[in-house]
Amino acid sequence: MEVVKRTMDSMDIPVERIHEDSIILSGEIEEKEMQALSKGLAPYGIKINTGNTLSLLDQIKALIKKYVRGDYDRNISISKMLSDELGYSYSYLSNHFTSKTFTTIENFYVLIRIEKVKDLLMQEDKTLSDIAFSLNFSSVPHLSGQFKKVTGLTTTQYLKIRNNTINTI
Repeated sequence: MEVVKRTMDSMDIPVERIHEDSIILSGEIEEKEMQALSKGLAPYGIKINTGNTLSLLDQIKALIKKYVRGDYDRNISISKMLSDELGYSYSYLSNHFTSKTFTTIENFYVLIRIEKVKDLLMQEDKTLSDIAFSLNFSSVPHLSGQFKKVTGLTTTQYLKIRNNTINTI
């Protein structure tokens, strides 16, 4: 925060308040000033978010969804992928996520994977083995256990309910 304050003072950029993870400016600044500020803070690893980009929480959620879709190498852990992509330690990201959502990144990851399992179960050409492999579950029993833990149903029960619902519509 001290680096940010000194940099902004040296550039005569009026600051109303500096928080741990954000700065509130006293007024508008021009694009040239914003670029100069960005350039001045870059050596310290500080990036400027003008509010036009996703919040850190939304970025974490979006990256987890991409990871589940298979957009990232599954041999790289989700914690490493998040840290590499967002430029923060996993500990920081995890604490931030939990403070905003009251759940962990790991729990959110499991929920997203189970939602993907539900989608894949509806494709008749997919077996549980195929789904377990494609979503990086260690085994079919692991997938089944996670599914039951999250939904309260076995995959067979889920499919029966889902098929009955679709058939009655």
